[in-house]
Amino acid sequence: MTAFSLGTVWEETIAFLRRESGLLVPVALAVYGPAQLLFDVGMQALMSMRGAGEAVPSWQALLVVPGGLLMLLGNLVVSLLVLAPGISVGEALAAGLRRLPTALAAMLLLGVAILAVMLAIVVAATLGAVTFKADPRSPVIASQLLVLIMIPIGLLWLRLLLLPTVIAVEPLGAIDAIRRSWALGRTNVLRLLGVWLLLLFLSIILAMIEMFVVGSLTELLKLGIGDIGLASAVQMVANAALEALLSMGLAVYLALVYRTLASR
Repeated sequence: MTAFSLGTVWEETIAFLRRESGLLVPVALAVYGPAQLLFDVGMQALMSMRGAGEAVPSWQALLVVPGGLLMLLGNLVVSLLVLAPGISVGEALAAGLRRLPTALAAMLLLGVAILAVMLAIVVAATLGAVTFKADPRSPVIASQLLVLIMIPIGLLWLRLLLLPTVIAVEPLGAIDAIRRSWALGRTNVLRLLGVWLLLLFLSIILAMIEMFVVGSLTELLKLGIGDIGLASAVQMVANAALEALLSMGLAVYLALVYRTLASR
């Protein structure tokens, strides 16, 4: 497999977004926007539930599930809009819906694989701790165990970054799509790590915008209308819209990475 240049793909992404912004921005707001909103509300509910020590999740926490499904659908649709010449939004949406079951099956298989890896690491670490007469529940061992779990999961995630794009444009089943995505990332792990670092950098900038710009405007809105609930809702929608645009940009970037790797 060939390599790709982070800088070249970045320039191609910027050019594509400038040329097709009228097509992509409405799709991002219509698909990624609700997905981000559902996901944000669900994650806030999960964090509140964890802080309160509740064992039973509230209905709001379950919103992460439809949010994740919409996010996955958005990745499929944007990949098709980038890589399928002449395709319309309606055609891309229909094709994305047809490929969604395959994407879900692939995600379930990966979830099972991750659980198996986690279980194997936990069992091995526990046996090792017992062998050396250490307490497996100690904070030190727990932190080391977390690192041991995150490393293979992180590598797996990097190697399969292109999985939604592969599922969108190649007529493969779930297992074959995973193999194809794994093969595409074989010699590009460091470059895919660079993609993750780029996403992390942009996410930090976005978080600062949400905190200082959107947050300040929300405070002014609260003072102006005197309705804290409405102002908070407007802030949440605005943040979801910004996050949707970032998700769309990432999907375009990954689609162009796939085009580079698959064409050589």
